[in-house]
Amino acid sequence: MNPTTCPKCGGSLEQVICAGIEVDRCLYCKGIWFDSLEAEKLKAVKGSEHFLDIGDPATGSQLDKITEDINCPRCNAKMTRMVDIDQHCIWYEKCPACNGVWFDAGEFKNFKHNFNREGILNQAWKVFRRKS
Repeated sequence: MNPTTCPKCGGSLEQVICAGIEVDRCLYCKGIWFDSLEAEKLKAVKGSEHFLDIGDPATGSQLDKITEDINCPRCNAKMTRMVDIDQHCIWYEKCPACNGVWFDAGEFKNFKHNFNREGILNQAWKVFRRKS
């Protein structure tokens, strides 16, 4: 069963396929639902962030300020707000029951950028290697 309703704005979700992986994107706010490990798989796909994350980051930022409980669009469990350890500006929701994640508009692009060569983890690795 595919989710049909956005957990943030209540809009309808559309199915979008990228690299053979089906995700669900809100027609209104452009937030994206990834089933378990789909975001991890798609971060390795070149251009996936431009194909999937087409929403306005300002809209995503406004929706990110929602502090009340958000229910999982897949299984209706209460989702947990998570912060990206490398980019504290990325707050996303994760379902503890089915392990799916919800990214507001603009967050998947930021999430994927963390794993580029120029990302914070690689910068730390360069510093560590210099000291060795």
